[in-house]
Amino acid sequence: MIENYRYYEGFEGEPEYIFCLYNGECLIEKIHIWDGYFSDIINTIKPTENHWTSLAEYYQLCIDFDKSNWKVPDIPSALQQLKNVDTSKIRFPKNHEVLKMLIDIFTIACQNNLVVYIEYC
Repeated sequence: MIENYRYYEGFEGEPEYIFCLYNGECLIEKIHIWDGYFSDIINTIKPTENHWTSLAEYYQLCIDFDKSNWKVPDIPSALQQLKNVDTSKIRFPKNHEVLKMLIDIFTIACQNNLVVYIEYC
């Protein structure tokens, strides 16, 4: 199992999102992301047709994001939403790397029929 703290280093003790990639019961990868980085990315996503969708819906409406281990219900939709992020609206320069890494994780999940869980600590 790979565990990546690169996007949480220096923010220890602050809230974090942990993206966990699973193949069945087997944990393949965990990526720790400082809350500020993920919030910056997800807040660039705007509602479509006056309502939230996919990953942004769960984040903006606080649906299940407070659970210790939340399964992303629609990986392809979440991937598309991340691919459509307007990077000109991102405040933190490091978020270009964070966004690419998230897109990679969701792409791998889609291509290999894997599952993504998100933990919020």
